[in-house]
Amino acid sequence: RGDDPVLLTHLCVLVRGINRLCVVSRVGMGPTTLPFPPNGLCYRGAGLPDEHRTFYAPGQKYRVPGFLATSFNRTKAMQFAGRAFAVRHPPVLYVVVLDPEGRTDLAKRCKQVNYISEISLMPLEEEYLFAPYSVFTVESVVWPTAPTALSPHVVTLKAAVDNQLEPEDLPLAPWY
Repeated sequence: RGDDPVLLTHLCVLVRGINRLCVVSRVGMGPTTLPFPPNGLCYRGAGLPDEHRTFYAPGQKYRVPGFLATSFNRTKAMQFAGRAFAVRHPPVLYVVVLDPEGRTDLAKRCKQVNYISEISLMPLEEEYLFAPYSVFTVESVVWPTAPTALSPHVVTLKAAVDNQLEPEDLPLAPWY
C-alpha cells in the first residue's frame, strides 16, 4: 500500500467522526428511539469478483476493514447489484441478519451500526451504516452459475452484536 502519512492524519479525524456516529451510546435510549430493520434484515448490493467467492464460506467469521453501508430496503440493494452487473461485475446481494430480539432489547442490538437516513443525501435508502472492522459470520451462500441483476449471488451474514467481544485477529474481507 502507498498510504500518505500526511493525508492519513486528516483522514483519521474524519473516520473517527463518522465512527462515533455509527457506534451509538445507548444510555437513556429506549428500543423505539433507534430504528431497527424489518424482520432484523438489512441488505447490500454490490459486485463480487469470482476470485473472492471462496472467502465467503459458511462458518467464516471475519471483519470488514471499512464502513459497510446496508439498507433496510431490499429493492434498493438490488439496484446496486444491478449497477455492478451493468459494468460486468458478478452481482451479489448480501443479506445481513441481526438478532431479531434487538428490536425490543437494546442489550441484543448490534452496537456498531447506526441508522443514518435522517442525515443522508439519499434518505430513501434507509441506510444502516456499520463501523469499520465490524464482525460478520457467513451463514449461507448461493452461487448461481450465471448470476444476473435479477438473480445475483446471495451471501447471508450474521452481524455480531458487539465487536469488542470478538477476536481482534479475525481475517479481513478481501472484498465487500
